[in-house]
Amino acid sequence: MNSIKLLSFPLLAFSEIVRSMEVMEIFELSLVSRRILNCLSLARIPVQTIDVNISLDTITVFDKSYVEREFIIEFVKSPQPVVGQMKVDNICINVCSKDEVCKTIYCNSNQFESGLVPGLKHLDKTFFRMGFAIGLEINTLRTTRGILCDPIFKKCFYMQIRGEDEELSNEDCEYLLEKTQPTIGITIFCKLCPDFNYRKILHFSRLRVPNLGNMPLEDLKAMDCEIAKLGRHQFNEIDLNEFLHHWIKGNNRKLRRLQLNGFKYAPEWDFLLNGITHTEWNPKERGDLYKSKFTVDMETIDCKNGRDFKDANGQLATVVHHSKFLDFLVWENRFFD
Repeated sequence: MNSIKLLSFPLLAFSEIVRSMEVMEIFELSLVSRRILNCLSLARIPVQTIDVNISLDTITVFDKSYVEREFIIEFVKSPQPVVGQMKVDNICINVCSKDEVCKTIYCNSNQFESGLVPGLKHLDKTFFRMGFAIGLEINTLRTTRGILCDPIFKKCFYMQIRGEDEELSNEDCEYLLEKTQPTIGITIFCKLCPDFNYRKILHFSRLRVPNLGNMPLEDLKAMDCEIAKLGRHQFNEIDLNEFLHHWIKGNNRKLRRLQLNGFKYAPEWDFLLNGITHTEWNPKERGDLYKSKFTVDMETIDCKNGRDFKDANGQLATVVHHSKFLDFLVWENRFFD
């Protein structure tokens, strides 16, 4: 049987053919020649999401929904025999093996730093409007500062910063935000330095900080997030009562959910809702379940035991205690399907 000369097809036919292929197959096809890569770029293959885990030396390509993993490029720690090469952006990366079932390409870890940026640029040329989610450990920042200077990282939409014992300093936070400029959100799992400037992170649509520390109430009131998940904070019912009054007056208009942990027991409702006209759940007013998506997974919160109230414009909100969390929820859709 004669082989099909893919480049002999018009661009429209070429696009239809490659769109029917698996993402990993498209990536391997892009490595064949610069001409193929240029044609793939013109084909505008639907946007994919790349998860760059600088700590684990992996590049993971997800589908458009950021749910299904399409394939992984993993830089293995232990040296292995080289069975081939990938040429990306004029850099040759040694390939150790390929697992078709797990959709993983294994490369030697000593090329991660030199191959990361060329690899990302190659993927960016291959797929249309690709965005990056970046995860790193604080203790790797010293060795990755040079890498993060590349403009390719400004395609970042989400960043996750981790660290067990390290603290995130203002200097490191400013550097990471300047070099990556996340457009949607940030998660900070590590501790924050005592004089941390919270105003630097309050504008993100999605904000998760499990070790919030001593963030002032005024910073909480200045928050411009849609969804914020905060833990190990210093806020009590009196503080949150002031925040709720602030919201009722028409502030924090973007906010749809504020989750605070540290409430093992139900709050003192009299202090929390002091001066706020509120009611218990009315099935005619809203549903019993609230649905919220931070990034990928949809969460469902049972609000039957919540307290309801409205802001000056009639916007309905609920405060509900569940497990160890206190959730403040704003109802855009009062009856979820």
